[in-house]
Amino acid sequence: MGILDSVNYPKDIKKLPLGSLNVLCAEIRQLILDSVLEHGGHLSSNLGAVEAVVALHYVFDAPKDKMIFDVGHQCYAHKILTGRKDDFRTLRGDGGLSGFPKRCESVYDVADTGHASTSISLACGLARACNDGEQIISFIGDGAMTGGLAYEALSDLACSGKKQIIVLNDNEMSISKNVGLISGYLERLKRERIARPFALFNLKYIGTVDGHDLKALIKAFNKAKKSDESVIVHILTKKGKGYPQSEKDPEKYHGYSVTAQKNPTFSQIVGEELCKLAEKDGDVFAVTAAMASGTGLDAFEKKFPDRFVDVGIAEAHAACMCAGLALGGKKPYFAVYSTFLQRAYDQLVHDVCLNSLPVTFCVDRCGIVAGDGATHQGVFDISFLRALPDMTVFAPKDGRELKAVMKWSLSYDKPLAIRYPKAEDCCKYDVHTPISLGKWEYLTSDDADVVILATGAICVSDAVKAAEILGEKGIRVAVVNARFIKPPDSGLLDSVADKKIFTLEDGVRTGGFGEGVVAYYNEKGVHADVSVIAFDEKPYPQGSVEYVLSVTGTDPEGIARRIAAKVKI
Repeated sequence: MGILDSVNYPKDIKKLPLGSLNVLCAEIRQLILDSVLEHGGHLSSNLGAVEAVVALHYVFDAPKDKMIFDVGHQCYAHKILTGRKDDFRTLRGDGGLSGFPKRCESVYDVADTGHASTSISLACGLARACNDGEQIISFIGDGAMTGGLAYEALSDLACSGKKQIIVLNDNEMSISKNVGLISGYLERLKRERIARPFALFNLKYIGTVDGHDLKALIKAFNKAKKSDESVIVHILTKKGKGYPQSEKDPEKYHGYSVTAQKNPTFSQIVGEELCKLAEKDGDVFAVTAAMASGTGLDAFEKKFPDRFVDVGIAEAHAACMCAGLALGGKKPYFAVYSTFLQRAYDQLVHDVCLNSLPVTFCVDRCGIVAGDGATHQGVFDISFLRALPDMTVFAPKDGRELKAVMKWSLSYDKPLAIRYPKAEDCCKYDVHTPISLGKWEYLTSDDADVVILATGAICVSDAVKAAEILGEKGIRVAVVNARFIKPPDSGLLDSVADKKIFTLEDGVRTGGFGEGVVAYYNEKGVHADVSVIAFDEKPYPQGSVEYVLSVTGTDPEGIARRIAAKVKI
């Protein structure tokens, strides 16, 4: 029987001697390792944060004291110590624990967090709202200090007059290696022991502290707890600590998947095609926000280092900088996750679209994203991209069409968003119509009274499967690959106005593709029979893509049921 067997909540660790705490950390690390290697999850970041999380719960009194985990994917040890140990192996699974802090799971989770650089802002609000002597702790790391929101919050913290504690978990990494001036500055702190480096923000500095030395961590956290001033505790950790493979390659093991890859992913195809475009055109630039490998740009970085830009976790800057590149006559491609592009919306509007600049946004992780849950479900981009002036939105049905639109994009002179899922390119189609602005294509015969207008790789595949199911019931269905979400194919829409039309998309209903089809007919005064199949405006849980589509009734069987219910045989 191990020490962890008797530890269920933070109160259980407070009487343990230091030697037992070290054993506890080893057992927590092993539980994380065993679970993630079996089921997948964020491995490197959590292995590196174990001692720090144990020390925090040893010194502070959660849930009265508020611990906010920035980025969110550093919280596994916290979950294990706050009543969720027995369910930990359900992490990120269908109906299981979230891989991020989740208020509905535990009173110890202060906020639902999954994106970077938010903790200090949340803490500024909590510090102003709380009046009972609570300690407010931001646990920030994995490159989140490269994000501009963190510095907006630090500026406010300096003026708020409220005490806060910031734990800077410095592991020199985001997902990729940290970049930029701030990263270099933190390196100087380690080397030169600069006095009061955060004096500008009225922060007392404690550091640097070995983030795997429990005795040193407990001493530093107690000092911060007793301080009357706001404090930043600078701890140094090893991402992937305790697992040699992860220590050697923390980027590879940042997000670990147990599924063996059989085909190229859409992300990899984007990276490969960008390399080909860059070979032909010296004006092509590839831009990422700390996601070089995640977006498939690692090969581009190696082949074209002078035309590769990693700005760190700073999507707003990346989008605005791309506008500057375009103004200078270059052809920028910004590869970014759908949910992270949300951070750059003003720059999409103000700097790219209002200037009608030829910036191409390669929008990755669109639709449902397996395992990551609500904070990472890319279900809003269709709605917010459709609303933008001069923005063209394209969703390829497969890798071949993705390659075709990438080549087409090189000569396109307006803002363009190409959206695709976190998935392998595993579907094969006989139809591949050349790319022409606003033109769709039939994937099956157009001789049917029921038409599915499907957009995006997952939805097109599921529409074809649903049509096969309905065909067995005697309902003939035509499937259209509505690859241009904006502008739509007006000629095709006019030609099917007298049929039963079903739109299918992997985004929310409001402002989405389907509502765009309805609006098209309304504006023309055409009374078309259109049913919109889309997601409701609510958070969606973690789990496999198949699980989430099943519970939302948007898997092939669910689509077929919806259509059959409205069609008389």
